[in-house]
This record gives sequence, C-alpha cells and structure tokens, in this order.
Amino acid sequence: MWELAEGRLVPREVVHFSGSGDIFLPFWYASFIINSPDGLVDDTMSYMKMCGSVKTAVASTEAPFVFIPAFLLPPPQSIRLGRNMTVRFPSLQRSPVRDLPVEPITVAEVDVPALAELILLSTLVEERRNNPSFLVSFSVDLSGVRLVSVSFKREGNRMIQPEMNLEV
Repeated sequence: MWELAEGRLVPREVVHFSGSGDIFLPFWYASFIINSPDGLVDDTMSYMKMCGSVKTAVASTEAPFVFIPAFLLPPPQSIRLGRNMTVRFPSLQRSPVRDLPVEPITVAEVDVPALAELILLSTLVEERRNNPSFLVSFSVDLSGVRLVSVSFKREGNRMIQPEMNLEV
C-alpha cells in the first residue's frame, strides 16, 4: 500500500485483519495512555471505567487501543466509527492473504494524535466531557502507531462489519 507523505508516494506496511467482507477499510491503530485529573489511564479496565462501563471479558492489564479511520469520511462519521471500534475492543486476527480492494488512505499519520484525542474524548461520559477543569489537563499519549485494515461488506451505500456489528 502507498501513502502520500510530504508530496511523495511512500510504501506503507499494512496489517490486514480477518473478517467477512469484500473491501478492506484502513485504520490507524495505536495503544494509548490518557493523562487526566482522574489520574493515569494505561490499561483497558481503567479506560472502560472512565467511559462509564466495565467490560468483564477484557483483562485489566491489557493496553487499550484506539482506531482512527484512515479513509475519507465526514468528520462526525469518522469520530463515531473510531469511537465504536475503540470501545468495542474487537479481537482481531491477521487475515490470510486475500485479494480485496483497499479503500484509499486519506488521513496522514501526522494527524493521528489530534484525531485520537477527539475519538477518545468522545468515548468519555458526558460529565467529564463537559467539565472545563477536566479538559484543561486531558491529554493522550500514543505508542505503536500502525496502519491496519479491517474487512467490511458493501451493501448498497453502506459498509457493514458483521463481526463487530458496525455500519459506515
């Protein structure tokens, strides 16, 4: 896969994740730590509590991951899709080589930190999002940013990811 970076086309390694579908949609994928007035959030269980829910199937020591859509979507849809994938913590496995088209990458890696912060902020309970003192010291640190793709199925004007119950 190729990405436009600084006016040049450069090759990018992409990990394709398994699932049913007829097109791969690209996402930036990274582990994260949230720094906030509530403290440091560096594991999945702490993150889920900060979001207002606890998912018991997730091990508390797992690092949380954020998904940032890397393809062209209107901003509200992009944030919603990233939010839904992030809070659902999909269990993804590498896909065997499949000859499926990949949607073009239109979001540069340089934009990932700002978009990740928006997506993660959108996952927090409303009291925190609307609290000015919480927002003053809210920040996100990313690590291991990489490009991945997830297979989706086209159905008319929609794209469906049945294993995660997602729709674009």
